[in-house]
Amino acid sequence: MTPSDPTPRHPAADPEADRRRIDEIDAQLKKARGTVEKPRGPALVSHRQTAVAYRVLVDMIAGLLVGGFLGYWLDRWLGWAPYALIGGLILGFAAGVNNAWRAIRVFSEQAAKGDGDRLP
Repeated sequence: MTPSDPTPRHPAADPEADRRRIDEIDAQLKKARGTVEKPRGPALVSHRQTAVAYRVLVDMIAGLLVGGFLGYWLDRWLGWAPYALIGGLILGFAAGVNNAWRAIRVFSEQAAKGDGDRLP
């Protein structure tokens, strides 16, 4: 806009018209949101599945760490390097798989019964 051009490029602001337009858009938005049904059951199952997955992960890592630590300690104490470490890692892996299998089995049994309130 130049000083010699007295006509504005935009029309004068009308706060009432703006307010009505915002109210119309808000009503349309509420109407659109009201028609969508929110999921309830699958979200709960998803949280349970995530909890079981994290438990399996922690069981596997803990088994490997404990088995590896015990194997390393036996290697240092008895001088069997690296055989006790390898055996400890194998036993730790087996213990982790066993614990993970138990957690998955409990989850499967609860899911089959439909017990959705309790986490394993």
